[in-house]
Amino acid sequence: MTSQEHPFAALLADYVAECLPLAEDVLERAIALERTWAGGEEGADLYQPLKGLLHTIKGNSAMMGLAPAQELAHSLEDLTGLLVEAPARRSDGIDLLVQGTGLLVDQVRGAELGEVANPSEYIESLRAYLERSADLPSEATTVERRTEDRRATGDGGGHAIVRVDAQRLDALLETFGEAMIAQAGLRDAVKAMTHGRRRTKEEAALDRAALTLDRTLERLERALMETRLLPIATVFGRFTRLVRDLARDEGKRVRLEVAGGDTRLDKTLIDRLGEPLVHLITNAIIHGIEPTADRIALGKPEEAVITLCAVQRGDRVILTVGDDGRGLDPERILLKARALGVAAASETPSLEEVYAMAFLPGLSTADRVSSLSGRGVGLDVVAGSIRALGGHVTVGSEPGRGTLFTLRLPLTVAVLRSLLVEVDNERYAVPLADVAETVRINGAVVRQVAGQGMMTWRDEVIPVLDGGRVLGGEAGSGPRRYCVILRASTRHRGLLVDTLLGHQDVVVKALDPALGRPATVAATTILGDGRVACILDTGRIAEGLIEIGAR
Repeated sequence: MTSQEHPFAALLADYVAECLPLAEDVLERAIALERTWAGGEEGADLYQPLKGLLHTIKGNSAMMGLAPAQELAHSLEDLTGLLVEAPARRSDGIDLLVQGTGLLVDQVRGAELGEVANPSEYIESLRAYLERSADLPSEATTVERRTEDRRATGDGGGHAIVRVDAQRLDALLETFGEAMIAQAGLRDAVKAMTHGRRRTKEEAALDRAALTLDRTLERLERALMETRLLPIATVFGRFTRLVRDLARDEGKRVRLEVAGGDTRLDKTLIDRLGEPLVHLITNAIIHGIEPTADRIALGKPEEAVITLCAVQRGDRVILTVGDDGRGLDPERILLKARALGVAAASETPSLEEVYAMAFLPGLSTADRVSSLSGRGVGLDVVAGSIRALGGHVTVGSEPGRGTLFTLRLPLTVAVLRSLLVEVDNERYAVPLADVAETVRINGAVVRQVAGQGMMTWRDEVIPVLDGGRVLGGEAGSGPRRYCVILRASTRHRGLLVDTLLGHQDVVVKALDPALGRPATVAATTILGDGRVACILDTGRIAEGLIEIGAR
């Protein structure tokens, strides 16, 4: 039965919203306890809140009639109490605790969708384990301990929270987008009305009213975007168990360290960020981190560290995924790239260019093929996914010291600050975050080198593309007056255009899949005059990932 068919669908949604963060916290604490107890420490700061969280989940599950989740949480409470009071049982019991908390996360997450599996087999094995434990605490002690836990936990205070369905937020954003389009039309009409002559008193008042409305909509935009922003910890919480389980499968010891989980990001980005991060973390564990024996021989700690960090800088969020493993081998990457025919044997690329080749489709340096590696996919999927979100990914590495992937993402994909340009009487929106500079040029600035337009920009020779040829217009239809310098990670590429029309916030409209997606276009928008303008895929253009000729 799906949540739409369930008579208490709204209550189930509230249950998941409240209990899923608690269950994920329980899982993270259990894994942290596993490391703490393995190191001979007590970890009271971890297990004291753990029991209170389990009690809350148990109570909420009981109220919703979710007997499997209730029984699982109850059993985990008993197991936690045993392990706390009987340190001799921790070595074999902690694995059961981590396994059970992982099942609890799955139980809570699947409740809204009606996809809750019965954990009876696990519960039976857990009960058998508890019965075998000679030092199992009495029920009276357990009840007394849980009562103390509830008193210690308390309700944590409270503040008013109103949960709004995501579809309603999307509808509100759509309405706001129409208001922005109408405001842009009003602004253009006011400018056209007073162009070339002195304004009357009424026209000046209309201009002031339009400016006030513009500022009001900006405040409304900020407030609306805030309602769509979620802590990125909602994504980070998924990887604690992934790192533990995958590392154990590979016979390695790996610890995940997370920072910046309170950094907020648009819900749309949050929903689509999981897959590329899974690829990067999996890649780090399988390829990046050495076997334990090799780490010891190199003088490294037995336990490797994967770091997952987020920080907001302006209108961008910077995510980094790093490890302290063997690092990338640039010679091996270049060898594979040459074997694929994407790098000439006579070519001597820079180190940054070699590392960028790691994102090429089909390039893999894995020695063995498994269900998770060596299939020629992975980093190219990451690059494509991040580009689709309007971001960029770069990689840096120090052989023997580790690798660091850096993902740069916009705060939101709903509204985009853009530079409007015109090419052959057609208007296009260029994401402003990808514009390094705009340059007024003359015909002598761009020179032809082996059929490729080139120009010198800030002591760097960069390729230049004609906007007409790139965008399907008439290449060479006339001299272009401006060059927009696009950037993607460390690369720059010039795009020749006819006119710069200024900056404008545009509402992003996704392309209908039935219409196809041109290589140079990421999305569309509607301008103030009602015309449709294409939003350029500046990442693909700047990185040279489209088949086009030069002017």
